Amino acid sequence: MARFAVFILLCFCAMFAAAIFGALHNQISFSVGASYFYDVKFPQFAIDPTAQNRIGASIVGALASWWMGLLMGTPAFLYGFFTQPGRRRYFYAGIKAITVALSITAICAFIGLSFAHIADINTLVGYLPSLDAFTDPQGFVRAAIMHEASYFGGVLGACAALYIMWREKPPREIRGK
Repeated sequence: MARFAVFILLCFCAMFAAAIFGALHNQISFSVGASYFYDVKFPQFAIDPTAQNRIGASIVGALASWWMGLLMGTPAFLYGFFTQPGRRRYFYAGIKAITVALSITAICAFIGLSFAHIADINTLVGYLPSLDAFTDPQGFVRAAIMHEASYFGGVLGACAALYIMWREKPPREIRGK
């Protein structure tokens, strides 16, 4: 029963960490391309017009990313549920997995942001369905690339979290034959 409680706690930690990451991530992407929020995200998430600023961007970030924490963490936490010998070891391995997954996601977000700044942005803007729909097409594309890179980083982070959980299991001699 205690192992199941640790599993639930790790899931909540992953969701909380992802929500905080999303809120902070959106502060950067709001600076890069506020059009991404004003033209798409604020209406999509029904953000009150009085909060359509950095606060609204944080709310969008938290609402758009908390579920990624659960999605990224569940496979690793389930694996650890069956392979980690004790509650404490299981919990700390899960926290380490969350930290590594978030770090990889952040690195990918910054790689995406860097790419968005060095790429020929005018060519990328040409792929938008309707330029008139966006107040700042270049900023929109930069923020969108950063967001897509973050989701890609989330997938890589989920794989890394699973690997971390696998690495944290004790050697076979200690577990028994």
